[in-house]
Amino acid sequence: MVIIRRGVLKISPNYIAMISIFTGPPFLLLISSITGDITELSCLGWKDYIFLALSGITHFAIGRTWAYKSIQIIGSNRSNIVITLTPLISVILAIILLKETITPLIFFGIIISLSGPLLIVLKEQEKENNQFKDISRHTLYTGMIYGLGAATFWGSSNVFVKLGLENSGSPIAGSLIAYTAASFAISPSLFIDGENKREILNKDKKHLKLAILIGIATCMAHLLRYLALGYGSVIVISLMLRTQSIWILLFSFIFNRKYESFSIWVILANALVIIGTILILIPSG
Repeated sequence: MVIIRRGVLKISPNYIAMISIFTGPPFLLLISSITGDITELSCLGWKDYIFLALSGITHFAIGRTWAYKSIQIIGSNRSNIVITLTPLISVILAIILLKETITPLIFFGIIISLSGPLLIVLKEQEKENNQFKDISRHTLYTGMIYGLGAATFWGSSNVFVKLGLENSGSPIAGSLIAYTAASFAISPSLFIDGENKREILNKDKKHLKLAILIGIATCMAHLLRYLALGYGSVIVISLMLRTQSIWILLFSFIFNRKYESFSIWVILANALVIIGTILILIPSG
């Protein structure tokens, strides 16, 4: 997300999203060929293919574009706070569809975590002296709406991944299917949307390299997510992923300090998310 923040300051979110998605299939084809997981493609049933394809379309083709737009508008520190509501969607769907259980402590942790985005909405500054750090209230709301949309799509994709892998399917092969489905889903936009086509054809090599770097970084992250979901509970894994707040704050401070907000409200909101996550994970330990 920190690399994405630097990228969307120079390139449109649509361009980065498309290049990063198209980077996935060849990269994962190489990985699955090396590990031998490519042979697992023939072991999956048609339902597994549908669920894994849906996971790719909802997460990569739709959710990723919304998330990148949110990061462009309000920065990775702010957008991460609302995007980390992703597990809430996963938890609700896991309880309904997968019959997973929720304890009172998990519920309490969720409530504390939800207070993080609410704190940002109510308290974050609304100045326009600096186009990167200080923003208007309208811009803040717009960015957070995009982030909430991304959280919704990403949260639902975790359940699709679990359903697609429940018959002992290979997480690496599942990742390849998901990225391939997402690539097919966005391909028509290259021909229908003239602006997307111009961006793909006209961007210089420096921008292309940055977009590919973002694609490889996110592809590795999502490959690990599929591996985790292949072995663990949707609720526990989804909530473990929320510890990304710590790393986003750290790397944002190191690399993007002048482009990000480190207000007391941003720090406090992230702390609430982390505390909520710890409470949620206590029962699983």
